[in-house]
Amino acid sequence: MNLKAAFKGVQDGLPIVLGYVPVAMAFGISGSSLGLKASEISLTSLIVYSGAGQFFILAAMKIATPWIMIVALITLLNMRHLFYGPIISNHLPESLKQRLAMAFFLTDEVFATSFHRLKYVQEQDRTAWFWGLGVTAWLSWVGGTVLGLITGEQLLAHYPLLEQVLKFSLPALFVVLTVMSIHRQMLLALIAAAMVSLVVTLSGYPSLAIFAGAISAFVLYNPKTKEQGNE
Repeated sequence: MNLKAAFKGVQDGLPIVLGYVPVAMAFGISGSSLGLKASEISLTSLIVYSGAGQFFILAAMKIATPWIMIVALITLLNMRHLFYGPIISNHLPESLKQRLAMAFFLTDEVFATSFHRLKYVQEQDRTAWFWGLGVTAWLSWVGGTVLGLITGEQLLAHYPLLEQVLKFSLPALFVVLTVMSIHRQMLLALIAAAMVSLVVTLSGYPSLAIFAGAISAFVLYNPKTKEQGNE
């Protein structure tokens, strides 16, 4: 593996670290307040590695939702990731084994950063770069969770609203990364996704809104258009 390219991926992942650590701390604090063991909370971040999914698990546990329903809803929530791979697939290795391994690290923010940065990375360096980016993001999420478990009780005692403030950093980071990646050829797909999501939400199916919007954007957006325009 090209260590220089991997280190560049680590550097490009630092903004994600700044967003992940506070939110992961909030997850650690929230899980602890529900009475979960530190080992259970840490393993959830280590294995599940899904901000929205993990907070959904906590919310579902509060109202005693059956586990089979939790698994089904989290699967539906994370189905948007199915559209991430094809969009950046031209920049990834052809080996299915490598792609499946890399898929674990493909979060919203890792995708947004990859979409924005991969085209500037030399083709032979892209795999190492992605590993540097993905592993950095993952470790920061796990580390932030542990940090929340260790310091959460003391922090909340002095700053009761801190848990809610920490949760805001992740959506803010994703919005910034998304805006950085927008170009003119994406506008139609983005507008269609927003309209479809709004209609589905107003129809009484908010849990399906993101998935429906993602499908419409995926159908309408052709990444080759930008590439052809630059030739």
